[in-house]
Amino acid sequence: AVEGLDGLEKEEASLKERSSLAQQLTQIITNQPYTNSEHAIASLHQAGQVVPRRVCQHPFRKNDIVWVCRTCQADETCVLCHNCFSQSDHEGHDVAFYHAQAGGCCDCGDPDAWDPAGFCPHHGPNVQCTPVEVNAALPTGMVHRVRGVVPAA
Repeated sequence: AVEGLDGLEKEEASLKERSSLAQQLTQIITNQPYTNSEHAIASLHQAGQVVPRRVCQHPFRKNDIVWVCRTCQADETCVLCHNCFSQSDHEGHDVAFYHAQAGGCCDCGDPDAWDPAGFCPHHGPNVQCTPVEVNAALPTGMVHRVRGVVPAA
């Protein structure tokens, strides 16, 4: 499967294949058994989706739609993913889109890269999530198990 890929996609697939440590740590964190690293990493990704992030940082894959708003961006490298752009207000702005090459990420929520008026409702400095909300959103005991694996958590 890795042979048919190139660039960052090949590197990511290779890391997933070799990552038995990720599988073991994920089993501890989620308290679930996994048959392979890819399943373990997907489980962590799914858990991470329930906790709001101030900056989107969606990683662009080849052919993803990437939005440019010359009115909101700090410079020509600052962009939004399709999901964030679709949920934000750029009426009357100078916008364009293109299909990404692999690499880069969404800047929604980063006030150094983007005008906060152009953020979607899910990202930015005003997005708040209390520890109680995090505990409620994640599987029971997950926060406690993460603290056992990652001392700074």
